[in-house]
Amino acid sequence: TNGGIQMSGDVMLHVKQTLDAEQRRSLVAYLDDRLGIGWDAHDSIKPHLLFVSTDPEKAPPHAVLDAVRQCGYDARLVDL
Repeated sequence: TNGGIQMSGDVMLHVKQTLDAEQRRSLVAYLDDRLGIGWDAHDSIKPHLLFVSTDPEKAPPHAVLDAVRQCGYDARLVDL
């Protein structure tokens, strides 16, 4: 076990489409609903990047990527 310490993992996604503020909010709301990511998405000065903090056990990077793709976006994981 990890001694009760909640681990978090940072996931950076590159989204091919340019997301405006409303699309970004809508996508993060969907990720929160699906994976419990919450509003911890960090804005980037680069409109194609979405940076989120997740619990890797509940929302591993591939699950985040799959959820973004299910919203119709062309996305890929960016190694940190």
